Amino acid sequence: MKRIIYCTLALLTCIFLSSCNNQSSEIGLDLLDNLVDTEFMDTISIEAYSMLEDTINTTNTSANIVGHLSDPVFGNSDAGIYAQFTLSGSAVNFGDNPIIDSAVLTLQISGFYGDTNSKVDIRVHELTESLDSETQYYQTSTVAYSPTILNYNTGGYSIQPNSSVVVDTGVYNAHLRIRLTQQFGQYLLDHQDDLNNNLPDFLKGLYIEAVGHTGVCGYMLITNMTSALSGITLYYHNNSKSSARYTLSSTDKCVRFTHLDHDYAASQSSDFIREVLQGQQQMGERVLYVQGGGGVKTRITFPTLEKVFEEYDQRIVIHKAELVITNVDPNEKYLIHPTNLTLQGIGKSDSAIRFLPDDDFYTSAAYYGGSYNSTTHEYRFRITQYVQKLILQQGDWSNSINLIVRGSAVRPGRLIFDGTDPASPTRLRLEISYSTF
Repeated sequence: MKRIIYCTLALLTCIFLSSCNNQSSEIGLDLLDNLVDTEFMDTISIEAYSMLEDTINTTNTSANIVGHLSDPVFGNSDAGIYAQFTLSGSAVNFGDNPIIDSAVLTLQISGFYGDTNSKVDIRVHELTESLDSETQYYQTSTVAYSPTILNYNTGGYSIQPNSSVVVDTGVYNAHLRIRLTQQFGQYLLDHQDDLNNNLPDFLKGLYIEAVGHTGVCGYMLITNMTSALSGITLYYHNNSKSSARYTLSSTDKCVRFTHLDHDYAASQSSDFIREVLQGQQQMGERVLYVQGGGGVKTRITFPTLEKVFEEYDQRIVIHKAELVITNVDPNEKYLIHPTNLTLQGIGKSDSAIRFLPDDDFYTSAAYYGGSYNSTTHEYRFRITQYVQKLILQQGDWSNSINLIVRGSAVRPGRLIFDGTDPASPTRLRLEISYSTF
């Protein structure tokens, strides 16, 4: 009778594993979680080490980052934004004899990372090379720009990401206001025809860079460039109006990308330098790292997984397999852990990056996991289907995966966590509940 029960469970599991696609719902995903007569294992051998991330595409992402960050472990990071601008309407008319009162670059704040009490020196330049809508830009890409600084005043800018901003008599959501030079504002007013007829060539765009900070560690400002609160606003008067304004916007049709520089040589951690920069992979037994912004990822390998269950041949049912990252420090004040991590599958035949069969692209976020749990101070990923397929040698997945910050192109957070040392109770581990028949 027991053999019949296990065979039935195996059949149900196979049906479940083969039925998942990108239309899957959560229905049925937890049916195998609490079966009786299961065995548990958390001693599967894991090899892991951290390394520099590959280039990531930052073209027209949902957000852009500008800022400077000093991290005692990860060194110094700078982020800047290249962005095009366009007319707010079909044409602009500044009237007769327009005179600039002020020109202001505004950046809507959609998030931040670091110390909001710090001041970051943000500088604005005019592009001398056009941005190309057919080009894919990466975090390492650059475009030529003028060395002339367009800021009215240079120096640091503090941010108040949770405070509204009062402008004239209006109250607006949080945004950063950078006043630009009178010369630049008047230059735009004096070239109304160029703005109307030849804007992409006349004003190729701006480069918004960060060059340093005061305060504890600086910050990375996450901006929404396509918001109505982001743009170049010209405040002016003319012969018929004592007060007028016009905004050049960066819409979703404008090209934009984030450039990031990571100076890891500034790290004060010998462990980080040995593992990430010098490639001493054995350091992964002790400590591991991930960092957003195209920074650092961790390669995780399960070298003995297939052999552990080899004696059972095909007579194995994985009820649940979870990759666990635990003992995350909840007390970090500024350089806090990422809200979400994710995993990348690696092709067995071609080493290409691909979704795992458990990824929420196919299942759901509630099933897959990867979010920080503030109660247990850990992350958990459910990779049941991936582990089952590895054991049965089904599909084209290798026994290695990458751990990265989810949304790395727009999320600059970082995480330091325990390595794979089998003697450590807080090690990176794989927990498996299974049955054999």
